[in-house]
Amino acid sequence: MIKKNMKKISIIILLLFVLLGCKIHCPEFPAELNYFPYHEGQELKFINSQQNIRNFIIANKANSKANSFGQNCKCECFIYTMFSTYFNQDTVNVRGEINLYGRENVGSIYINCYIEDNLYNNEMLSIGVELPDKKTSYDKISKYLEDTIIIENENNQLVKKVVIVKGKGLASYTTADGEEWKLVE
Repeated sequence: MIKKNMKKISIIILLLFVLLGCKIHCPEFPAELNYFPYHEGQELKFINSQQNIRNFIIANKANSKANSFGQNCKCECFIYTMFSTYFNQDTVNVRGEINLYGRENVGSIYINCYIEDNLYNNEMLSIGVELPDKKTSYDKISKYLEDTIIIENENNQLVKKVVIVKGKGLASYTTADGEEWKLVE
């Protein structure tokens, strides 16, 4: 009799867990991490020391939206902001993204910038930040990022350095030949 009751209780608990289960709630991308304050169609102009100008037009700008899931509670949230440009007059396009990973809190931050030319040379500049306390809430992660983020890769053939400024976006980039291109404001 006790065995039958225990079996029924076990089945009820299992059913409740399956029906209610765990739920992971992922917030939208935090507004205070506005490193890419762009909108579609916006023009970005950069100038070098010889007064040459290069233009980029924002083709896409997106931020992740809040969502929840419960099928596999071992999964993590993937929260992002990103932009991409059309190919410019030098047949180069740029894509930037900030990705936040973690369950209910942030564990990792990755900032990536991709540069591609029409010959399919694709380069990436990237930095990652592993948070010391994997329990940092999404609304408190700005303390782990500087207002100015510099990403370098000396081995690149197109662009070896980008500077991203909070609230401003891509502030400058340096080509492989050492030429710095600064945003015209």
